[in-house]
Amino acid sequence: MANLLAIMATALPLLSGLLTFLARGKKQCELIAGLSSSATLVLVLLTAVFLLLEGPSEEVVVSFGNIRLYSTIVDHLSVLVAIAISLVGFLIILFSFGYMSPENREHPVERGFQRYYGMMQIFMGSMLGFVFSGTFPGLILFFEVTGICSWILIAFWHEEKENRLKATKALLFTHAGGVFLVAAAALVMACTGDLSVSALRSLDEGTRATVMLLLLVAAWAKSAQVPFYSWLPDAMVAPTPVSAYLHAAAMVKVGIYLMARTVPLSLPLPSAIPLTAGVFSIITMIWGLLMYFPQIEMKRLLAYSTITQLSYMFLGLSFAMAGSSQGYSGALMHLFNHAFSKGLFFLVAGALSASTGSIFLTDYSGIFRRSRLLGASFIVAAISITGIPPLNCFFSKFTIISAGFLSGGIFTVLSIMAIAESVFCFIWFLRWLQKCVMGKESEIIRSSTGIGWSISASLLTLSILCFISQYIAMELLPRGVWPW
Repeated sequence: MANLLAIMATALPLLSGLLTFLARGKKQCELIAGLSSSATLVLVLLTAVFLLLEGPSEEVVVSFGNIRLYSTIVDHLSVLVAIAISLVGFLIILFSFGYMSPENREHPVERGFQRYYGMMQIFMGSMLGFVFSGTFPGLILFFEVTGICSWILIAFWHEEKENRLKATKALLFTHAGGVFLVAAAALVMACTGDLSVSALRSLDEGTRATVMLLLLVAAWAKSAQVPFYSWLPDAMVAPTPVSAYLHAAAMVKVGIYLMARTVPLSLPLPSAIPLTAGVFSIITMIWGLLMYFPQIEMKRLLAYSTITQLSYMFLGLSFAMAGSSQGYSGALMHLFNHAFSKGLFFLVAGALSASTGSIFLTDYSGIFRRSRLLGASFIVAAISITGIPPLNCFFSKFTIISAGFLSGGIFTVLSIMAIAESVFCFIWFLRWLQKCVMGKESEIIRSSTGIGWSISASLLTLSILCFISQYIAMELLPRGVWPW
């Protein structure tokens, strides 16, 4: 039953997306949003059923002789990430009703609805396919499909040459990671004769370390870590709901999930592997922090914030490579929490740009005076992302950092550096929060239009989830590792 549900959860958005592409004419365009929202709502309910299932399950779907080409795996990890993918995806589709319209003052949308809604659903389906894959061919296939989906969506306004170039840059950078994933799969196959992810257990220590290094580079490329980070800020030319999904529950989370799936199967590892992962996490974290300061475009600031938050997840996974179960759970919890916090922040940015026509933080003074919901959502998102209690990201950041202290040695130093980043991040976001939310109402904010029911519903739901998602994660992930 669990594996059948996994196949259905993957197939539903893929088929719905393909059907959306077939819609033609103005009348059928009106049905596209309804079809997309209905499909994603069913998907949310479908993934919720996983919560009723007991125990992990893996089943071979396609094989060639004794070689498993594709299998589905359902466990606490895949269920946790699938819930984030489907729930955030539904809320972003709902938000899109208000954003993808001719009334959008930043970039009026009068055509391309089939392409947008169709690709968003295929994007969602490919993410779920990746999450439920138990073999390297499945991971490779959906790894590349997510890249193609992001390429098409980033270049949604393809009439502009800059958009096409930046979309192609994202495709090439992330595809470079796919090359390393293929190399890792080939090495596993050569040494074990098996293409399942669980074959990692059969490798000797030296080969396993080599495979994990290859997978780590693949994950860095997909999750925009140094030295591959530059494609992500450039991808902000996409429509804001696309940016929200890229950052919250798709694309950049592929690298995190890839490591989360493989790390428990590869232990123990030579100390150089977790050390390398941890040091690169901190380098990326500090570089992302430094890039906060010159940004005045809200989406670019949030893009660098995503890069640093992904570094926290990689930092937790580096502790897990050294044997810390708390670091592992903290990384997964942060993946889950960040999906709702960053999704909310990007949708706030989209609501502001669509209603004002401006993308600059310097134009957003006095948001709370114009819209209480937008102002409150801005506050919740900023406080959550910076890790302030009782919001969700505090719990996952605290879990990761405390795991570093418990691991000792160089990992303690890395945790101290992460604390420093968190403090400066809070200071900088507090500065913009005061200017944008609490400041005197600017002329641009005063003349802004309303945000509509669909945008309001999405913001309200995500704001609530920023208060409770950590408790959902604690229930789904293994017990006994939380520092509370």
